[in-house]
Amino acid sequence: MKIIELFAGIGACSKALETLEIDLEIIDAVEIDKFAIASFNAMHNTNFGTQDIKTYNKKFNNIDLISHGSPCQDFSIAGKQAGGDIGSGTRSSLMYETIRVVGEIRPKYVLWENVKNLLSKKHRHNFDSYIEMMDKLDYNSYYQVLNAKDYNVPQNRERVYTVSIRKDIDNNTFKFPDKEELKIRLKDILEEAVEEKYYLKERGLKYINKRLGNYTQLIKSDTEVAHCPITALGNANWTGNMVLDDTNKCIKVGELDIKGQDNIKRVYATEGISPTLTNMQEGNRQPKILVKNATKQGYVEAFEGDSINLAYPNSRTRRGRVGKQVSQTLTTNSNIGVVTPGIKIRKLTPKECWRLMGFSDKDFYKAKSVGISDTQLYKQSRK
Repeated sequence: MKIIELFAGIGACSKALETLEIDLEIIDAVEIDKFAIASFNAMHNTNFGTQDIKTYNKKFNNIDLISHGSPCQDFSIAGKQAGGDIGSGTRSSLMYETIRVVGEIRPKYVLWENVKNLLSKKHRHNFDSYIEMMDKLDYNSYYQVLNAKDYNVPQNRERVYTVSIRKDIDNNTFKFPDKEELKIRLKDILEEAVEEKYYLKERGLKYINKRLGNYTQLIKSDTEVAHCPITALGNANWTGNMVLDDTNKCIKVGELDIKGQDNIKRVYATEGISPTLTNMQEGNRQPKILVKNATKQGYVEAFEGDSINLAYPNSRTRRGRVGKQVSQTLTTNSNIGVVTPGIKIRKLTPKECWRLMGFSDKDFYKAKSVGISDTQLYKQSRK
């Protein structure tokens, strides 16, 4: 398959095709970011230079696919909603440059990825305009909002995907893939050893409200179907090291410790996948962090393996900060945290962000080997 990647970034589309074991020939990559194209070349063993889509005028024949993830900032709800009207000069209006290139090269297929908010009332006219222009170029277009977590990637990332097929080869049988069961959790892709610099300092935890009880005589499983009597936590003496499974039996889960922080006692398992015990006085739930949230309740619970959106920590209107066992949508900044064993919070590392975007560790180290900084690696993880 001969492919040209517009707004190529580090080559996510071609990497996905390679993962699917499709025989691929990358004819060209159009990317203005010098750091992104450096990573692209390192990963794909190519030697492309930076190129500006606005002046791109190369001619090619027999191209199978043009892919483009045109800039989404002006459509995104996280941006200023400047839109992408033709002639507006916004970054998102560069989507129309793709129309020009497609008209000149006439590939068999065109793949476009952008944010879900492109389909909102405010921006839908730009999406409809794109579809109409592709129709005039003799392409049938099919689109659907897909979420990464529905395809075995532990990231809550909704994007609208549009596949345009040249009418002379379209047999009207195209359909998007069926959803898959999510078998990988966020904690499954985390690094085992992480530098202290990724952990949030006290200043960065101001909006996180940690609330755990300091005394109880019972522990229960998450199912709350039975309980085991234990020694009270107040005197820090343990006799059982036990937890319940959902068969009503007490079982050992590994050595248990009591941690003291801010005069709060907490219990955690040093072995196992997730914490299942609690020292909470009320509700008998597992250890958690209560994250401030602009709802009537005022907070949302975060457990080990959950993600936390760390952007705008002082906001009084922010909602949906916690992702349950999946990452929140990655952004170009390192704003996604994760709750780790011991109920600590740290930022995702650049490598973890790359993993969440489907890149292999081998790809990551290839990019890092050409001198790409952590700041750029974070940014590139979503390109």
